[in-house]
Amino acid sequence: MRLPAAVALLALLATSSMGADRPAADAPREVPPDVEFLRLTRADDATPISLDTAIVEYRESVADAARAGRRTPLQVDLVAAVHVGGADYYETLDRLFTDYDAVLYELVAPPHARVPKPGRKPAGAIGSAQQSLKAALGLEFQLESIDYTAANFVHADLSPKEFDAAMAKRGESWWSMFTRLMRESMARADRGAGGSDVSVGELFGILFGSGPERQVRLRRMMAEQFTDMDVLTAAFGGEEGSTLITDRNAAALDVLRDEITKGRRRIAIFYGAAHMDDFDTQLREDFGLQPAEPVWLEAWDLREPVAAAARK
Repeated sequence: MRLPAAVALLALLATSSMGADRPAADAPREVPPDVEFLRLTRADDATPISLDTAIVEYRESVADAARAGRRTPLQVDLVAAVHVGGADYYETLDRLFTDYDAVLYELVAPPHARVPKPGRKPAGAIGSAQQSLKAALGLEFQLESIDYTAANFVHADLSPKEFDAAMAKRGESWWSMFTRLMRESMARADRGAGGSDVSVGELFGILFGSGPERQVRLRRMMAEQFTDMDVLTAAFGGEEGSTLITDRNAAALDVLRDEITKGRRRIAIFYGAAHMDDFDTQLREDFGLQPAEPVWLEAWDLREPVAAAARK
């Protein structure tokens, strides 16, 4: 049984080069031609160990900074996120975010909306569904764990009204986006690209098992799908683009320009991993910034419970 893009759907519904002074002259820097923002780390026997997200630094040269009248070269870090993760993962991000002049974050919300505070539980039917999913995976939700009230956090997304208008302009709907995703996912499954096969017995064990073992098996199944970013890129990126990625990214980059104008020089863009390929292209082509090698953070622990306990 193939379960294409299971976690990609979850991502849709859930909705460190830090601290070093810049050198006086450009240091030699190997620019990676392609940058990954999400990876599945495996042991030598191919057993999944962790699902990791990347922090990638993009910066301008000293010469470009001088031409722009900046004494300090601009640094923009793409901080890829998964919307559910381990408590340690979000604690690490919160700590790293304090080093930035501004952290641009995603959240389709009205201007000046009250941002969630860490530890507060969502209410209503959606909140109940989120809590059930969190319990099933043994993970935490981003909106409950990250301190969005920090002084350097800056909203960089569409408002609900803007989002609806962008969808109407493109002739999109939630149903049409779901259909695009499933069509691309099934096409890739037919080609044998991406995804992994899960037997009926394995699926039964995952759904009706209990305890930490069940949580790890479910995480592993979902992580295998989540790393197949090509499904999301093909469905919502490309020349046509989409409200979900293209238009929201454009809104974030408008905020980035404003922050640069205000004199911010060390800026993070904290968005879901599916948004990062488009951001990568824009930062290179429109801002003239070049990436360094990724720094990886462990978002999901995929080790067997006994191995994880021994590691601690």
